[in-house]
Amino acid sequence: MWFNKFNFFDIHPGLTESIPDDFFTKPYSVNELEILDNIRQLYPEGTAPEILPIPKQIKLPEEYIKLLNHSNGGGILNGDREFGYFSLEDIREMYISYGFPFWAPAFLPVAFNGGGKFYAYDLRKENEFPIIAVSSGNIGYDDDCWGFLGNTMENVLSNTNNIEDELD
Repeated sequence: MWFNKFNFFDIHPGLTESIPDDFFTKPYSVNELEILDNIRQLYPEGTAPEILPIPKQIKLPEEYIKLLNHSNGGGILNGDREFGYFSLEDIREMYISYGFPFWAPAFLPVAFNGGGKFYAYDLRKENEFPIIAVSSGNIGYDDDCWGFLGNTMENVLSNTNNIEDELD
């Protein structure tokens, strides 16, 4: 597997069941709607409609599914590059809790770098999975909100510098 060459500092049991096709696009739960309502109250100046549907192209690429099958959440360290990746359930929770449906609905966060930056898939184009860095405090599609890291996780994690160095 692509991830075997990396040093895991945290590992968990892998997924044992396949991911339902609608895992990310299913309707919001009552708890998720409460989270979104709280975000709206914190940012009343926002222009988002009442409920934003999760875009239909939100899904995980095969490379990430293979990682979750190996370890459903965990951490990889390569030099200064830290990749604290989320479990399947945590991905949806982070997506909703950080307001991605409001500010960047086609960005799917999958990990943190240890310094407040998300690793995310940019899913604005169907069936393309570029990996980007997104600041947890500045989520959006504007150029100052994100930076391109690479086209595969193997490529992105092979770099040994902190992703913040690439964004500066």
